[in-house]
Amino acid sequence: MTMGFIKTHERSGTLLLTNKGRAFVELLLNGVIPGLRISYHDAAIERRLRLSELVLTAYYAGVDVFTTSVGGDGERPSLLITSITRNHGHNPWGSARVGAIAHLGGIYYAAHYVCPGIGRMAVNDELSALHNHTNFGKDTRRAFLFAGPSYGCILEELKARGKKSEGKLIRYSEAYRELHYPIHLLSCDETGARQLQIMAVPYYREKLARLMLRSAYQPPPEDAPAWAALYNGHPFVIGADMELRRIDAAIRMARERNCLPIALAALDAQGSAVLLARYADPGYATVYKVTDGVLTKLFGHTPALYEPPCTQFLTKKGDVVNAPLIKALGKDRGPRCK
Repeated sequence: MTMGFIKTHERSGTLLLTNKGRAFVELLLNGVIPGLRISYHDAAIERRLRLSELVLTAYYAGVDVFTTSVGGDGERPSLLITSITRNHGHNPWGSARVGAIAHLGGIYYAAHYVCPGIGRMAVNDELSALHNHTNFGKDTRRAFLFAGPSYGCILEELKARGKKSEGKLIRYSEAYRELHYPIHLLSCDETGARQLQIMAVPYYREKLARLMLRSAYQPPPEDAPAWAALYNGHPFVIGADMELRRIDAAIRMARERNCLPIALAALDAQGSAVLLARYADPGYATVYKVTDGVLTKLFGHTPALYEPPCTQFLTKKGDVVNAPLIKALGKDRGPRCK
């Protein structure tokens, strides 16, 4: 505020960039900062706060969140905030509620923030928006991310029951039961960041199964797509991506073939938050922890969340951006920056 880069929006009490601040950010980002018209009513601020939880989770996972187009930079994990392209007078997303498009491991995910009382969605609008912006050929793989403050909060909304909606707007719980695309739950915290790191690895399910089972690995039957492998005659299922409907399908097939319980691989915090009570306690699964040793082999390095270096910001050319904070008195014309 001393430099004049930000100021307080009087009506809402929020902070916003000044023209001087925008010029500085454009310099940092090499002129790619989008031109946005931002509203400051309560609902809009709440949406941005919720979306910031998802963005920070992706940032900690090492995902590139500073992208201005779907797909980002080649195969690098990326996340596009849809509000960037919902410009004034032109909205290519229509009435879709999707908050971001994530590109992880060759799959495009429509990310939605889900919590109790979040409201309703129009499935056809969401599918149209997802397809229109990820139309990269017939082999494009797509899925959904339902993100929230915790797995429990997301599930609370997804368990909600009521009279089936007659219009095109339906609750997220209905969409969760009816959408044919894979749907992954994501907690916006360190566990969720680790989950995104795993999902950013192409074909992570098979790779995790081979790394965890080693010589005991056996490929799954061709007619059991929800299984990642066989382990001592039981299905081995990857639960670290929190695609619970896939786990449910794996358990149904195991019950039909009389080979329960399944072996379920997940992060430690995912087990304590959801998977143990949902699957282990009723006897449907034995939950195994995905260890740091396994993740080291999967990532090719020791697992760690991303933290920006505590150094000066460097531009792509390697230059330092100079923003002096000390004002010196000029000889004749009063204060000046030095």
